[in-house]
Amino acid sequence: MKVNYANTLSLSTMDWTGKAAVTVFFRGCPLRCPYCQNHSYLEEPDLKELGFVQEQIKKSGPFVSAAVFSGGEPLMQAAIVPLARFAKELGLFVGIHTNGYYPERAAELLEKGLVDKFFIDVKAPPNDPELYGKVVGWGEYEAVRKSPAEIATAVAKTIELAASGTSGLELRTTLIRDFIGSKEEVARIAAWISENVKNREVSYVLQQGISEHSMRESLREIQFLDREEMLELGKVAKQFLENVRIRTTEEGEEEV
Repeated sequence: MKVNYANTLSLSTMDWTGKAAVTVFFRGCPLRCPYCQNHSYLEEPDLKELGFVQEQIKKSGPFVSAAVFSGGEPLMQAAIVPLARFAKELGLFVGIHTNGYYPERAAELLEKGLVDKFFIDVKAPPNDPELYGKVVGWGEYEAVRKSPAEIATAVAKTIELAASGTSGLELRTTLIRDFIGSKEEVARIAAWISENVKNREVSYVLQQGISEHSMRESLREIQFLDREEMLELGKVAKQFLENVRIRTTEEGEEEV
């Protein structure tokens, strides 16, 4: 089996709060978010044998307790299933960073007990397909094939599956000034989560988007939201949800 492989970070403390992880990045994604920082992973494939990627995980050694699969979009690849199984056999916790586009593969991982925590991007209010389409590049990039309504429905389904399973769940939104992340938009996302995720302890994280390496050139000069602005937006989300955090370059991760 081939893996469309991008890179491995042998030791990360940023990809799963509270755990030291080996993070495997995959190439390819069905979305083209204009602010994407990993857009170099989205075009040309780099196919590796499954055993090569397994070795990258294995040689991280005793320093890590978790394997995180990121991208790109890891659930785009069938290889995620044997790789997650391999990580579990090594005694590692398994985390999946996903945009929610592939609920069927999320369901397969849950059914087989191969994931300990999902980290799911909620890029806009899922009940606003038009805004969701804007944020994922629909109409701007030909690579985005499904309609905004189909994408938003898939995200909602993936969240439903993860929330009803035995795995942990973190929902997160990346905020880019004047693109996505106004007080109204944050309120609408948080309200949707509150109404659709029954687990009242679900974690919602607002991430400070640094747009200087964005795929869309016009976003690269935008000043990122500072910590105080992020904190104010966190307080907006806190009106709807109990467990809200922000991530900034100034102070790292903070509870609101």
